[in-house]
Amino acid sequence: MEYVDCHFHVWALEKFKYPWPTPDMRIHKDYWPCGLEGNIENTPVKHAVFVQCLNASSGGTAETEWVMDMATRHPVIVGVVAGLDLTSSNLDSVITSLKAKGCLKGARHILDLDADDWITRDNVSNGLETLAKHDLTFDLLVRPHHLPLVPTVVAKHPSLRFIIDHTAKPIFSEGRTTGWWDDMAQIAKFPNVFCKISGLISEQKEDTWRSIDYQPFIDHLLSVFGVDRCVFGSDWPVFENVGVTYKENLAHTEKLLAKLDQNDRLKIFRENAIRFYKLNL
Repeated sequence: MEYVDCHFHVWALEKFKYPWPTPDMRIHKDYWPCGLEGNIENTPVKHAVFVQCLNASSGGTAETEWVMDMATRHPVIVGVVAGLDLTSSNLDSVITSLKAKGCLKGARHILDLDADDWITRDNVSNGLETLAKHDLTFDLLVRPHHLPLVPTVVAKHPSLRFIIDHTAKPIFSEGRTTGWWDDMAQIAKFPNVFCKISGLISEQKEDTWRSIDYQPFIDHLLSVFGVDRCVFGSDWPVFENVGVTYKENLAHTEKLLAKLDQNDRLKIFRENAIRFYKLNL
């Protein structure tokens, strides 16, 4: 079984101005596709989808074009989720130009850098409809407090495929006491919404991540989204900030999904990513 990692990053600190990672973090250094290739060696992961690190306001489409250029030399990169300005009047022409360069699969916006209601704005909604027109996707980088806003947004765009990044970053230490459980169940009712099982370790602490019981959260996602709408992503290299290697992160995810049969694991580790992003594999 050849896995598809549907969520990785690269960055070059002197090429672009990144608001994150910050200089106090161990991942505050350059990461390139060759680093990913080295990390996935001797693993089932053979293909990967890059996800933006910069909103369009931080440099237009320069990051996207940079990664697309590297994809021509690094076949591991089979898709790019771009930082696009969904509010731009030129969005349609920008997308047309990027699609001509190959491997554009969708867009994402880092909500942490904007007001919480950004995703509900009318000009953003217009941009989401443009993505749908081009048969692209939208990655929802949200936290639990954003989740009540999501049903209204996805209901307005039934022809657009959405995917929730990093399981919406629940606070694992709070167990079942938060609204995340009900909110994710509500969102899962919309058939155009998928969920990435990714980034589970990335925002944890080095000395405590192993003691967290992630299983109830993953079981809940499998229950409400089903195996046909859950997708594996690593979030490389972010988890390196807590001292975790790619292979450790992958093994952690595989263990959480070990009770599934081979066909269902194939969906989550490969087929669902191909179907959602329409990868040429």
